[in-house]
Amino acid sequence: MWAGEAARLKSVVRVITPDLPGFGRFPRQKGGPSIPQMARDAAEGLDRLGIKEPVVVGGLSMGGYVTFEFLRQFPERVRGLGLFSTRAEADTPEARTKRFKTAREIQENGLEAFARAALPNLLGKTTLQSRPAVVKQVGEMVLANPPDGVADALMAMGDRRDSTELLAGITCPTLVVAGDEDTFIPVDQARAMHQQIPGARLEVIPQAGHLINLEQPPLFQQILEDFIKKLPL
Repeated sequence: MWAGEAARLKSVVRVITPDLPGFGRFPRQKGGPSIPQMARDAAEGLDRLGIKEPVVVGGLSMGGYVTFEFLRQFPERVRGLGLFSTRAEADTPEARTKRFKTAREIQENGLEAFARAALPNLLGKTTLQSRPAVVKQVGEMVLANPPDGVADALMAMGDRRDSTELLAGITCPTLVVAGDEDTFIPVDQARAMHQQIPGARLEVIPQAGHLINLEQPPLFQQILEDFIKKLPL
């Protein structure tokens, strides 16, 4: 998912793109699905790489929830924040119930029906109408994941803590990016979050939905590179 950013930024900064539990080569969490544990796993990954200095931590959607949790647990390790297509609020009871129901359906029936239902929410209308290669790419990415990993992720997101109280206390440089066609987490939520974070930078990417870095790669990568280059030493 982040291969484009890693290639673009490799001459500027070291880019680390960890698999989250249940995805790629990272096994499922033994103690049950947990966003806080995902953040601890990320910190342990930095430890294994010998990285002790503060880093820029960024994530998209669920990755943003992990980013908030990393900030909550390890504020001294955060040099900058990237909050992409995400939000600080916890799920409503209705949304939580829906996530758990979907997780059960995936465990029982696999990912095919979930992938078909998810695509209209993951991608903007412009992408759905005019970028068939991206639609195909995202569909294949969803289906390539282990069903149990996706189900775990849904349950972890449903149980995540509300991070709204963190916003006003964020002191590091923060970049908030959203797509103007995102129907899953509408851009107004990004604007509201941006207003609560002191000194945060907001970028709204046109003709992009939820997966902004895959729908508008050059623009997203340029925004990210510019943010990193302007970080104080």
